[in-house]
Amino acid sequence: MAKEVWSILLQCKLTGKAQEIYAALSLEESLCYESIKTAVLSPHELVPEAYRQKFRTFKKMSDKTFVEFAREKETLFNRWCKASNAVDFNTLSQLVLIEEFKNSLPDRIVTYLNEQKVGTLAEAAVLADEFVLSHKQTFVSPRYESRSFTPSASARRPSSPPRPLPLRSTEERECFYCHQTGHVKNDCFMLKRKLSQPSKRPKEVLLVRTLVGPVSLAPEMEGDNLEPCYKPFMLDGLVSLSANALNQCPVRILRDTGAAQSFILSEVLPFSNDSLSGSSVLVQGIEMGFVSVPLHEIHLSCDLANGVFKVGVRPSLPVRGVTFLLGNDIAGGKVMPVLEVLERPEILQPDVLAQDFPEVFPVCVVTRAQARSLGEAVVLSDTLFATELTGQTVSPPVFPQSTAEPSVQPKVQCDTSTKETTRLPMIRSNLIAAQKDDVTLVKCFDAALAPESAKNKE
Repeated sequence: MAKEVWSILLQCKLTGKAQEIYAALSLEESLCYESIKTAVLSPHELVPEAYRQKFRTFKKMSDKTFVEFAREKETLFNRWCKASNAVDFNTLSQLVLIEEFKNSLPDRIVTYLNEQKVGTLAEAAVLADEFVLSHKQTFVSPRYESRSFTPSASARRPSSPPRPLPLRSTEERECFYCHQTGHVKNDCFMLKRKLSQPSKRPKEVLLVRTLVGPVSLAPEMEGDNLEPCYKPFMLDGLVSLSANALNQCPVRILRDTGAAQSFILSEVLPFSNDSLSGSSVLVQGIEMGFVSVPLHEIHLSCDLANGVFKVGVRPSLPVRGVTFLLGNDIAGGKVMPVLEVLERPEILQPDVLAQDFPEVFPVCVVTRAQARSLGEAVVLSDTLFATELTGQTVSPPVFPQSTAEPSVQPKVQCDTSTKETTRLPMIRSNLIAAQKDDVTLVKCFDAALAPESAKNKE
């Protein structure tokens, strides 16, 4: 078949984007097969670096033979050489040398050389030096290379030349785990070594609680509905994610001597990846199961402990009304806070009896001598002389009826129509009559003696 008709036969098979490219060609180019081939394949061609990566990373599949693998490997190599314009031995050698040179450079310099599209090894070396000088990097050998040592007999044997070490990057990036500069958390050697170590023995939580009534999986945090057996071990504290006192949040702490790990509710503080310590613990409960609990660093301030500690964060705790479970890892052997002795005791609540009966509980101390003097004093506040002393008007007294001498009691009439009350006349006869009608004074009158009888009795 003549080559002149290839373009006509190819036109019938083009679809999609290839057909659009063919329609955009001129009349002369549409009749040339090579022009059509170049125009159609050019949008699908890749840069030389893409062909190189495909050639280097291509591996044999289990469903293909070695002949097929060799053919595809050769095809990828030819595409890489064609994209790099390696048509003779000189250009091919430069291609291989540049690739080996890039394998010894940091990724930043390799990316810069790929952007510049270097063609020779000398040009790549000059551009690499310019990049290093412009970014203020120095050629400093590692510390262990400068040490002097005496090689052994086996080390004197000829060996392969040492592989050149890549230049260290001086980018100031801090690791969030070890807080050292020069790497990130994903490349942290300390974190990888810690994760590669076998897991330690899980910490026990020996908290036992008797549930009465229906079991509620979600504890109620509102209100103080603690059981009486927990109240002697309750205390208050403050927690925060930073050392700033303004960010502290109050917590209700339960001292659990059977717990080897302390826990806090997740809703107390805004926990995030910044507070995460990077480790977790396996917790075993009364059901004999294991639960992985992440550890976060918090600032704790209470009567038993103060400082920065790693605690487990859980969405719920087994005791209602408790937001922080204080274990032995923080409190150690302390169960109750140390009592403080004050020179002047502080009264938290006033005495109710002292407020209701102030005359029974005086402020000052009454001595025995003062009590004897008060016993001999005559108090007129409860007698009918109080009205004369204070100048106040009172209602007329009502005297009890006497069976012995009913005619002695005077009849006092008061005018109820007027607003003013008739005042009792203070005469001697009225006082004598009132004393005789008083039943409590009968014994006193019987014990009284005349002056002559008292003298004879002495």
